[in-house]
Amino acid sequence: MASKYPHFQPYGQKLIRWMENVNEPGCPVQISELNTETLPRPTDWRVNHSRGWLSSEQIASIVGLGLPIGDLIPNDLYPTESPCLQHSIIKTIGGTAALIGTIAPGVLFIYSIKRRPLPSNDPYMSQLAKMAYETHFPLDSLKYVIVNEIQEHATETFVMERIYPSREGLSYPSAEPQTWDYPLPEFTAIMGTPIGKVVGSFILGAFGQGVKRIAQIVTFQDGLELHKLHVGFHIEDVQI
Repeated sequence: MASKYPHFQPYGQKLIRWMENVNEPGCPVQISELNTETLPRPTDWRVNHSRGWLSSEQIASIVGLGLPIGDLIPNDLYPTESPCLQHSIIKTIGGTAALIGTIAPGVLFIYSIKRRPLPSNDPYMSQLAKMAYETHFPLDSLKYVIVNEIQEHATETFVMERIYPSREGLSYPSAEPQTWDYPLPEFTAIMGTPIGKVVGSFILGAFGQGVKRIAQIVTFQDGLELHKLHVGFHIEDVQI
């Protein structure tokens, strides 16, 4: 059967099969062992993290997800007691590679990712994401990855021009969050976009095949005239 979205859907289908089936052949992603000591040329990198509360927008985006919201609401009287951390991994010498995000128990917010075009010996963004989260919390505790303020052109354009118009009466941008469940072709196609590939590769590099999968994707907008696109990925165990 022909794909509804031939540019992105076929690779999205591959990612889904690799995540769901330990025996699915052809997966190019290996378990990542990257940490601050094993970064290539560690002195070329700057890794920083500090405690800080989530923003009101971040809090709003995770309401209803089953996370400990009460523990994450900012408390100005006790700023150093936040369980959340701002974490950055930036290559400062020899090229551009960076991941900047905020980490809370059960959720990883990513709002800046950069990597030199291939060929590049720099770590993949999925490897840096795993390295960042497991610095602070057990990997198995992660339930959501939210990529904030999508600036990757192919992903943003595809969501705007193809994904939203696929839903009758829906225009882009929308003030209402949109949920895309597996096995909708829109879900599969988003998984095949550059941003979806990063998150899918993160799951495979963190857990291997047949352990965790993306079960649901949520797209939503905020900011002035709803100009900021965010994409959230819900992680769950693969049911055997």
